[in-house]
Order: sequence, then structure tokens, then C-alpha cells
Amino acid sequence: MIGIIITGHGTFASGISSAVELLTGHQDFIVPVDFRGEHSEEQLKEHLKAAFDRLQDCEQIFVLCDILGGSPFKNAVMLSIGDERIKVLYGTNLGMTVELAMRCMLGQVPEADTLVNEIIEIGKTQIGKYKYEPVEISEDFEEGI
Repeated sequence: MIGIIITGHGTFASGISSAVELLTGHQDFIVPVDFRGEHSEEQLKEHLKAAFDRLQDCEQIFVLCDILGGSPFKNAVMLSIGDERIKVLYGTNLGMTVELAMRCMLGQVPEADTLVNEIIEIGKTQIGKYKYEPVEISEDFEEGI
């Protein structure tokens, strides 16, 4: 089984987790760890340790962080040292999280490094800018309406 820890500043983790649950249903293998303003860095570390403990039987654990260099990222990295099962990603968005959750649910999980690269690419495709481009409707189409 694969476990997913989502962590970030404020309620980023519980927000992403809530959205994933709305789209895929409740998944026991997803554990959100928020880093709220009232939390100390030591409390964040303890919450991350508790999440890792909850997923201790998982063959792989993916930690999805909000940003590179923040306290959630740094603590996840420090706690992952020496444990080859753990992969820490940053710049997490909803699209990549849903894709990872769906693959885990369906058992469509390639080798960990391959999966990491695929999930990062999916995350990149979820970033863009919409540009409205009017479509011309042909007279033939309008007559058929």
C-alpha cells in the first residue's frame, strides 16, 4: 500500500485533502498535516511524525508539500532521511494530488521514482492561463440548428 501525507502552511493540507475526498471519496491512506499559525515548528514535527507512524506499514510514502523551503517541507525532508520509502514533493496542487490518489486507489502504481516524475508532470499541466478564443460558426452548422 502507498501512503500520502499532505502538508503545508495554514490549512493548505486539510483543504487539499478535503477537495480530494470530495472527488474520490474518503481514503484512509491520505493524512493531512496542517502548519497553523499557532503551531510551533516542534508541534509540526510531532504531527508529521504521527502521520508517518500512521502510515508505517506502507511500502511507499509520498509527502506532498505546498512550497519548497518552508517549515513543512524542511521537516518532512529531515524526517525522511534514511527511509527510502519516503518521497518528498513540493509545489503540490489539487490536480496532481487527485491523480496520485486515483492511481493508489486503482493499484496503478509504477516504480516510485517513475511515479514521482509522472505526478510532477501532471502537476505542471494543471498550471496555465485560459484564453478565450471565439469560434466561428459556419452557415451549414447554423442551418442545422
